[in-house]
Amino acid sequence: TRVSIRTTTAMREADDARAAPTTRSAPVIRPAPRLRAALFDLDGTMADSDPMHFVVFDELLRRTGVLRAPLTHEYFKENIAGGSNADIFARLYPDKSAEEHEAMAEAKEASFREALAREALQPAKGLRALLDACDARGVKTVVVTNAPRANAEAMLTQLGLREYFGDERLVIGTECARSKPNPDPYLEGLRRCGVSDAPEACVAFEDSPAGARAAVAANIPTVGILSSQSEETLARVGCCMCVDDFASPALLEALGM
Repeated sequence: TRVSIRTTTAMREADDARAAPTTRSAPVIRPAPRLRAALFDLDGTMADSDPMHFVVFDELLRRTGVLRAPLTHEYFKENIAGGSNADIFARLYPDKSAEEHEAMAEAKEASFREALAREALQPAKGLRALLDACDARGVKTVVVTNAPRANAEAMLTQLGLREYFGDERLVIGTECARSKPNPDPYLEGLRRCGVSDAPEACVAFEDSPAGARAAVAANIPTVGILSSQSEETLARVGCCMCVDDFASPALLEALGM
């Protein structure tokens, strides 16, 4: 099986690149003997957890006076989605100290876990089948997330996916030297999969611009999951293919699954 992904969007961008200089160079899933590793973002990619984060942030931002009107999805996508708590709270509360940011983030994440315990969160469509196919073909898998470890472990447990992702297969961005949108978490994911020398033979799945930038910066061909962002937005930051979910026939064909 050979891997090759090239979407209409990517082909249009290639035509544009020939016509004018560009500063972006997106890695593309090119023909390879076989896929060696698949790296998955968690929130918004493996499960649609963003609505729970949205509700928690809406309450927080209005209670603390950052917003007087209800939180909008546009504001959420531009200022919150995919970022690390350190970056998010520094942006939202520039006058507060790092210690205050950390305390607020911990309280917010505790509220998220309380909401998570009340919800019947489900894996994204096609995810479990893709994980099984990866295991059957010897493709290594790892979760790469900016979520705090307590959140990530709680989500994977509720999704019934902890069996796939033990501690060595779970990379927490804030436990790396730099979190997303820097490439460090994905570089660590490649290291744990034993494929640091071949990022081009791997694939990453992301739903946010910050996460996609991190994966692209690690030279991993990146597939955008259209759970909240537009195809245009994710293509702009380097995703070479965008799909609604993991059951996409075009995705499965491209990955040889």
